[in-house]
Amino acid sequence: MAEIKPFRGIRYNQAAIGDLSKVVCPPYDVISPQDRAYYHSLHPNNFVRLVLGEERETDDELENRFTRARHYLEDWLAKGILKQDPVPAIYVYQQEFNLGDDRRTIRGFICAVRLHEYAESVILPHEDTLSKPKSELIQLIRAVRANLDSVYGLYGDEQGKVDAILEQVSQTPPEAYAIDKDGVLHKLWLLTDPKAISTIADHLEPCRIAIADGHHRYETALAYRQECKSKTTETNEHPCDYTLMTLVNVHQKDLTVFPTHRVVKNIPDEIVKKLDIDLPDYFDIEPSSADSLVQDMRSRRAIGMFTCETVVTLRPKPESRALIPGSPASQALELNVLHKLILERVLGINQEKLRNQDHIYYTRDADEAMELVRKGHGQVAFLLNNIDVRSVLEIATAGERMPQKATYFYPKLISGLVARILY
Repeated sequence: MAEIKPFRGIRYNQAAIGDLSKVVCPPYDVISPQDRAYYHSLHPNNFVRLVLGEERETDDELENRFTRARHYLEDWLAKGILKQDPVPAIYVYQQEFNLGDDRRTIRGFICAVRLHEYAESVILPHEDTLSKPKSELIQLIRAVRANLDSVYGLYGDEQGKVDAILEQVSQTPPEAYAIDKDGVLHKLWLLTDPKAISTIADHLEPCRIAIADGHHRYETALAYRQECKSKTTETNEHPCDYTLMTLVNVHQKDLTVFPTHRVVKNIPDEIVKKLDIDLPDYFDIEPSSADSLVQDMRSRRAIGMFTCETVVTLRPKPESRALIPGSPASQALELNVLHKLILERVLGINQEKLRNQDHIYYTRDADEAMELVRKGHGQVAFLLNNIDVRSVLEIATAGERMPQKATYFYPKLISGLVARILY
């Protein structure tokens, strides 16, 4: 059963900082080298110094970006740049953004969530992870002893009982807000009423939570808990038994999940040339064009395929889905259709080759995917439609996982609105 609790958040002192937009930053895993330099120059107290500090040629075991993060955190707390809230709270969090001509709003809440191993089927992963990011995150959490970034979690509340409480809180002016580089407005409120917090906790108790974003952060929190427990014989509850999580109801209409397209490279030409022969065994194929491909994919509910000679949509035949292992939700997922029927069966790109990362270039930009093929950096681009966010929870609840780089939740959670100390 899921167990959540309020906590005393660490937040910027706005009287000392002023505009919070100058000190927040994206999560570490979407900050490019150029962005890292940008956020370092934006403000001397920008949160990037904690989550992804600059690296120096003179770095060693005693002086590096992780030890500097600890120094910044301690120094900013000592100087009152950061302050800890006086009472435990659940933090109502809202994102407002434009998508095309639509104005969208996503609302959730930030809390401490008790850690569970995946095998316990309380907190559920939806995709596989790589080891390198986790190794860096464990060094950071050891140094700062804090949850700096939040895991993004999904839960089911079709009746909207929790949303009603959050809606009521959001009718008051926010305690904090910031506008990020993409123009997304992030708002934060403090919910300290014990009765309301208890109502939310009771509703979440029977729920299972699917990790939408932040698998590396969650798995690092599990590893850090194990380290903490191995150093003591005490059995009392410890802050490391919980991690920082932003929870969002999967039934919110404005939740947005972009796909990550695949560009195939380094495949023998004779295999690529056989696509025209092999694909009709599994797909109904219709012609398209570079200009209309994305629109045709959406209307036909089909995968897009682009080469320098051919632009088509691929709609799986009903009998083809039975070749995909797993639950009905997994069989219906376009990404699984692409991986199991095209990448593996037709092109011979198995799991080992995917892990080696020699044959696939990933991009969220359909135009970039096609341009890579035009310029000869890839042989064929496969484009995917937006993912129904409910499928993420359904697949995770079935105990299954999507391939790596399956989803891109937009907008990303902002870093720097609230953090959680682990001591």
